[in-house]
Amino acid sequence: MDAGLAAVLGAAVGALGTGGAALLTGLLGRGQARTQLRAEHVRLLREPRRSAYVAFAQSFQEVQALHAEAFKSASAAAGTAEPDRSTLLDEADRLYAQAGDKLYGEFQQRQSGVTVEGPPSLTAAAFAAENALLTFRGELHRLIRGLRRGPATDELERAAEDALLAVHPPLVRFLDVASGTLADDGLGA
Repeated sequence: MDAGLAAVLGAAVGALGTGGAALLTGLLGRGQARTQLRAEHVRLLREPRRSAYVAFAQSFQEVQALHAEAFKSASAAAGTAEPDRSTLLDEADRLYAQAGDKLYGEFQQRQSGVTVEGPPSLTAAAFAAENALLTFRGELHRLIRGLRRGPATDELERAAEDALLAVHPPLVRFLDVASGTLADDGLGA
């Protein structure tokens, strides 16, 4: 083989090898850059999401606690004679109204924050929790109104108690989804 041809072939192989290595390095670097950007994006979302999720859970628990106290007063009124019965029902009405003020004020704002921050699976869990809370509120209203009309039926009290017990599982589901969302590091691992 001629020395000139060998030099040309050597240069061509070297150029192809260098070009291939550069292409491979570029593709690998691009993938790594995407991974880093994704991880940074998730990190930047984490704190605002955490704040929205915690605020929602705290507001939910405050509203639920007020409703539970109203239920406790209404249940106590069911087995009590006047004038204590009226006092207990007035307390149940006051707590119910206070819970409604929080529910339709602060709680709705917190839920909007969760909806904006997302993701959709968490928004769905927040709406499921709110639905359970609203169901309990409706049954509690029926119980208090029923007690105002006269002796409560066991059916009204049982329905309100069942609705109260059904409030907790959707909140736990919301917290589980929130925890999983915040634990995502963006790396897909």
